[in-house]
Amino acid sequence: MMAGMLLSGQPVLSQTYSTPDTLSQNTKEEPPLIQIPLSKGNLTFNLYGDFGYVFGPQKTHTYFDPIADETVTDFGRRDFTSYPLYANQFSLSYGFVQGQYELKDKLKFKLAFHTGHIVDALYLEEIPSTRIIRELSLYYHLHPKWALEIGIFPSYFGAEIVLNKENLHATRAYIADFTPDYEAGVRLHYKADEHHTFSAMLLNGWQVIKETNATKAFALAWTLNKPGKIVGNWNLMFANEQPLSAPQPLFRHYQNIYFRIWLSNRLMILPVLDAMIEQKQGDQSTGWNKMIAPAFSVRYGLGEKLGVAGRYERIYDPKSLIPELKTDSPSGWQNQAVTLTLEYLPLNLVTFRIEGKYGTHKDAVFRNSTNQLVREDWYGIVSSSFYF
Repeated sequence: MMAGMLLSGQPVLSQTYSTPDTLSQNTKEEPPLIQIPLSKGNLTFNLYGDFGYVFGPQKTHTYFDPIADETVTDFGRRDFTSYPLYANQFSLSYGFVQGQYELKDKLKFKLAFHTGHIVDALYLEEIPSTRIIRELSLYYHLHPKWALEIGIFPSYFGAEIVLNKENLHATRAYIADFTPDYEAGVRLHYKADEHHTFSAMLLNGWQVIKETNATKAFALAWTLNKPGKIVGNWNLMFANEQPLSAPQPLFRHYQNIYFRIWLSNRLMILPVLDAMIEQKQGDQSTGWNKMIAPAFSVRYGLGEKLGVAGRYERIYDPKSLIPELKTDSPSGWQNQAVTLTLEYLPLNLVTFRIEGKYGTHKDAVFRNSTNQLVREDWYGIVSSSFYF
């Protein structure tokens, strides 16, 4: 998950959780919407919003909606995504309001509430009282090189976060809804030097606020932060994803690695690799199922306010390890897709995008305008986003 940047190649919003807070002095930050001196620290407030119109083949469709927990007849609902969740209508992708109190080099306390289609989709299994919480965390400096973070917070996993303004594209890759977007637990950060930070995490589970079994997940992360040159993460997670009703453990090991690499002031590339192994289930099963998802994005600045970006993504998941992409088709999930984006930034904090995506699957799993299953998935989007 990386912070956004100007088309000249410099980061813009490091406060959006791309890297541990110990690295914030290495990137350019925009001032908060409101800043109030309070005691020996500062109280600040921020707002984020992402709104757009999506064009796609989806029309009226009757289906069982796990969000509503009932069979519904709906218009424009898309499958296998958190956003765009609906086509042929205006929609709110994501929005949040955040308050933060900071004592410099001592502690940060953050409280943020969010809403939008991404929240509807990704927080489905959480209890209602916690679905609206984007973050509630305390970040405490134990030492100039060590810091402890506790609470509920956005995840470091994945090259694309729920703040689409901070990504290279208005919408995310198929794999992005599977990589953990939020976490609950404890994170310990060690800042080795100006450019390198290492983190160890003890969490409730894989994208979990409410515990879903009797075991915790363990994760490690290495962050490399050289703005304008190379910025990225290598993340590893070890977890037992066995639900309470399951007869045996379900061990999962996941790795995610991505780096934004500036080849010049205008040209930047983003190679990404997600890979996972998961224990086979059943009394007679031994060994591991495997999933791999490579992707590659490139972005070119046409000037201070214009830029273009392209993305190629592929997922090979023949055993349907990714629950968000479960199709019951013979091939599991095996697809590839391309995305093209034109971006306009009238201000650093405001972004307009026109984008199109086209993908194909080995089996017919997507729906067309008459709800027939087809191999092709496509949509277009016109979006606007802001961060103040």
